Amino acid sequence: MDRILYKELWKLRFEKMLKLEEESVKDYQSLSGECKTKYKDHSIIPHLEKLITDEKKHALLVKELLTILNRQPD
Repeated sequence: MDRILYKELWKLRFEKMLKLEEESVKDYQSLSGECKTKYKDHSIIPHLEKLITDEKKHALLVKELLTILNRQPD
C-alpha cells in the first residue's frame, strides 16, 4: 500500500479516537453533574472526576498523534 494511503488510514483512526475521547468527557461530565445534584457527596463522584481527567489526557495524546502524523511526508 502507498504511504499516503497508510497516512490517511491512521488519520481516520486517530480522528475517530479523538471523537470518542471527547464524547466520553462530555458523558462523564454529564453523569458527574447529575450525581452532584441528586446525590451529594456520593462515592462515585471522585471516580467520575478521575475518568474525566483521564479522558482529557487521552484526547490530548491523540491530538499530538495527529500533529505528528500531519508532519509526516506523503
